[in-house]
Amino acid sequence: MATKLTAKDKELIQASKEQEEIDKLRYRLRVEDRKRFASFQPVVYQMLDQSLKNAHVSHAYLFSGPKGCFKKEAALLFAQSLILDTKGLVEEETLSSSKQDITRRIADGTYSDYIFFDGYQKEAIGREEILGIQELFSKTSMEESGRKIYVIDHAENMSIAAMNGLLKFLEEPADQVYAILTTDNMERLLPTIVSRCLVVPFRTLSEGIYYDFLMEEGVDAEDAFLLSRLVSNTRGYEDIVASKSYQTAKSMLKQWIGVEGNERLFLVDYEVRYRLKQKDVSGEDGVSVRDANLDVLWMFFGMLIGFYKDVIRHAEVGPTWYSSAIENAYSKQRSYAKLLDIAVKGRDRCNRNNDLNLVLNQAIYEMEAV
Repeated sequence: MATKLTAKDKELIQASKEQEEIDKLRYRLRVEDRKRFASFQPVVYQMLDQSLKNAHVSHAYLFSGPKGCFKKEAALLFAQSLILDTKGLVEEETLSSSKQDITRRIADGTYSDYIFFDGYQKEAIGREEILGIQELFSKTSMEESGRKIYVIDHAENMSIAAMNGLLKFLEEPADQVYAILTTDNMERLLPTIVSRCLVVPFRTLSEGIYYDFLMEEGVDAEDAFLLSRLVSNTRGYEDIVASKSYQTAKSMLKQWIGVEGNERLFLVDYEVRYRLKQKDVSGEDGVSVRDANLDVLWMFFGMLIGFYKDVIRHAEVGPTWYSSAIENAYSKQRSYAKLLDIAVKGRDRCNRNNDLNLVLNQAIYEMEAV
């Protein structure tokens, strides 16, 4: 007689099937990311590929370039290739199932000799975390490869104490231990850290490339246009479009450039309609009201910067309402270079240390005076 499955057994089976589908999706995305990396950063791809083929590998790398230029994806791919000791950058779809399992574990962060620090999600990477790497990697390897790799994404967000701790680690590299740092802003790193790494520059990608990424994800053409000039992601655009912060910033742009509402009531409407409250962001996981409003203003100023640049160029771009606003603004012959400078400074002031209301008020008053 067959054993009857319990409700718990059925839940476990369903969870297993769902995890399998998630793993398959992540695998497909990794393969696609590698192909995109090879296509849009061919010089970097060939350099890393050849260094592995020729066994000329540095103990520390610094991937430097603007946000969204495949630095993070390249770091993962290079780490996987180093651990598997492949002759060239690994092509995951050609691997045996056992080696694919290793690449999956590295990507998931469950490979014991691989450490990934996400500096973007933290205000600062502390010294204790750097010391934790040293302590862990001083122990005997638990994996067959023997190679140990740590990646610090957005390394510029390390504290000075953390940078000094890392510097000692870089000055006396242990055998079979490799460092991969990524940064959007190399100027914020200690020069001594930069000098201890092989710097790999990544080129800036065009707005057109990001627009294509957006359209591939099925984003509406209007939002694809605005976001392609605003953020430099390679994925996850649908979440941004759906966010309250983005939709609010777009509404603010339309009012300020005279498409919807009265631009003279802009600051009043910000307090009444636009400034987000807790109820506005309660459905967005882990997002505080302050961070949501920070995103609103950062995106608003970013959209405004793009708009003023288009007015200066007298460009015929974007959806109908946007191109009409450009034509209307161009006919007024204001000093759009000054307005652009104010918008840039406003965006630069959008951070957790500043009073966001004061930042917006000051910028609007300055722009009204131009």
